[in-house]
Amino acid sequence: MKKGFTVVELIVSFSLVMVIAIFLFQIVIGLKNLYTNSGLKTELLNKQSLISNEINKKLTTKEISTLSKCGSYCVEFLYSDGTSDKMTIDYTNNTIEFGNYKTNLPEDSYIKDAKISQANAATFQTYADNALLIIEIPIYNDNFSEQNFGIKAIYQFNDQLSNLAVVDFTA
Repeated sequence: MKKGFTVVELIVSFSLVMVIAIFLFQIVIGLKNLYTNSGLKTELLNKQSLISNEINKKLTTKEISTLSKCGSYCVEFLYSDGTSDKMTIDYTNNTIEFGNYKTNLPEDSYIKDAKISQANAATFQTYADNALLIIEIPIYNDNFSEQNFGIKAIYQFNDQLSNLAVVDFTA
């Protein structure tokens, strides 16, 4: 009686080991992609939160007296206390700047058409805040299809006591 493995037994065992190795390799690749995407998503959400917080902090503590254009993709907020902040969007370098805060977006992220719009509600009370100034900066990333990581800030004011004209971000 001969001891050892036949060629068929060796081929079958080698094939089984290869199938198991391929499955394990696919699991490792999937986990790596999951880890990378979750890190990227966390970074995008953190940047969204930080810039939104900076804008909302100013809009809730100060009263905007005037909006004016200060260059291509730049809007200046003049406050009633005499101070001001500039909001600049750099589409080429994927940066957003508001006041002293500037953030760079992660790789494969891009800013779509930012806009400042105004919505009014009819009211008979002259002292009531009856208008909204809406700041929208949509931010997308190629790794997350159509998920908007953008900024949306809303400022409520009285359009009868303020003169806030809508300023277009375009060049």
